Amino acid sequence: MPNDAADAIGLVVALPAEAHSIGVRGLHPGECARWRHGWVAVSGIGPHNALRAAERLLACGVTRLANWGVAGALDGGLAPGDVLVPDRIRYAQDDPGFATDAEACEHLIANLSASLNVHRGTLWSTQQPVATPADKRALAERSGAVAVDMEAAPIAAVAARAKLPFVAVKSICDPVTRELPAGIVRALDGSDGGFSLRMLSAIALGGPSTWRAARSLARDFARARHSLAAAARLAA
Repeated sequence: MPNDAADAIGLVVALPAEAHSIGVRGLHPGECARWRHGWVAVSGIGPHNALRAAERLLACGVTRLANWGVAGALDGGLAPGDVLVPDRIRYAQDDPGFATDAEACEHLIANLSASLNVHRGTLWSTQQPVATPADKRALAERSGAVAVDMEAAPIAAVAARAKLPFVAVKSICDPVTRELPAGIVRALDGSDGGFSLRMLSAIALGGPSTWRAARSLARDFARARHSLAAAARLAA
């Protein structure tokens, strides 16, 4: 990230656990606070929450917008804990989407590659989780994207409208081979901004297959968070 004192970065993260990776604690979904490089906002899960968070950061006077967090793999070459610095964010077949800031991406890739597995490519943003390996493969084939999330596109749209540079750093927490149980997918609706009681209920009542999937997802989310924390140290 540029270190010029005139640059105030507005960083959107979906979850408090992702904010912990940059040393920010105590923020809940819907809140924002000063950060050493500018401002950080915890949005909660999903595109509508991300859009509102980006707009709040604009009101704080930021000169750049960024998205920091986790994503799911669409390419079998991306494993949990790998990092993606996307060069384009897309969300619809008939729309080219948004190019990320090339200079910032090159800076990030050069720094992060020192100790992390870093990839570049297109990131696809969806309204809902992509839950099955078949759906992931189909999305990859028709889109050319290598990973999927639910927040980057609306943040990039706010940046484009405000004529501000945008960049994203995403750590993979969901491999292309994983199938998310239906109960977990339904709970990941972003309605309360995070992991709700409905999520805990879905896991508790889902039976052995859901318990195994939840344990696997928690393990890979921990790997992704570890990579984000390393990326935060390397990106400065």
